[in-house]
Amino acid sequence: MTPEDMLAREAIRYTIELYNRGSDNADYEIHHQVFHPEAVFEVQSQGALIGPDAIIAALRPAAERRGAFEPGNFQRHNLTTTMIEFTGPDRAEAVTYIIVVTELGIDHSGRYDDEFVRSGERWLLMRRRATMEWSRPDSRFTRWLGQAKPVDKVQR
Repeated sequence: MTPEDMLAREAIRYTIELYNRGSDNADYEIHHQVFHPEAVFEVQSQGALIGPDAIIAALRPAAERRGAFEPGNFQRHNLTTTMIEFTGPDRAEAVTYIIVVTELGIDHSGRYDDEFVRSGERWLLMRRRATMEWSRPDSRFTRWLGQAKPVDKVQR
């Protein structure tokens, strides 16, 4: 692994973490710094959204439906394993497992299947497939996403 590869991996991790910070704090404008202008976002069979404006426009009302702005409610995405593979000099794929904690405790878990593209010094999401694989029965996220989609083997 070269020093350039290590720097690129950290830049990709930064983008993943920035997405979660924006989501956890309902600061969706941050997502303009995360998604490529032509990015595709797919979450739990809700259909594909194209571009940061469409993604942000869908995430705000989803946060309201799941009670993100109700007093006492919070969420924190905890990233576990992230595997990054470069598919070209300016492209990479990553799989990241997540566990989300809310005021109820461990709320749900799942994965991000991501495609990244280099944009100047940054690596931006070109495609994200977010899947909730498990949720507690009283998860607020099921108000938005429906029931978890358990998988035996995820295919890319």
